[in-house]
Amino acid sequence: MGAAHFIVLERRIAGLETNMDGKELSRHLDTLDDVARELGVRPLSEFFSADPGEVRELLEDEDLDASAVELPPLQQFPARDGLATVRALAAHPAGRVDGVAEDLRECERILSAAEQHGVGWHLEIDF
Repeated sequence: MGAAHFIVLERRIAGLETNMDGKELSRHLDTLDDVARELGVRPLSEFFSADPGEVRELLEDEDLDASAVELPPLQQFPARDGLATVRALAAHPAGRVDGVAEDLRECERILSAAEQHGVGWHLEIDF
C-alpha cells in the first residue's frame, strides 16, 4: 500500500474537500525536499506535525512505551508558506513527474482555500 502525505487543516472550510492521494508525494519526498532547498523554499517535510495524543495512541497500539518519548506540540503553518513551496516545486521538472504533479495540484487547491480563509495547516502521514 505505501505511505501517503496529506494536508490537515486546523479547522474545516465549508464546501472544501481536503481528501488527496498523497502517495506519490510521499514516494518522492526526499527528492522534492532537495529541490525545495535548491529553490530556496521550505521543504515539504518541514511542514509535518502531529497531535501528540494521537502519536501516543499509535505508539501504545504498537506496544511501545509512549511515556519514554517527549513529543513536540502540534504545529500549524501559514497556508502562504506551503503555497510558496508547492508552487515552486510544481514549476520544477521534479514536480512534473506523473502522480507528483497531481498531488501538488491538490495541495495547491487546498492551500489556496486555506489562505483565503486564514486557516493554518500541517502535513500528516498515513501508513
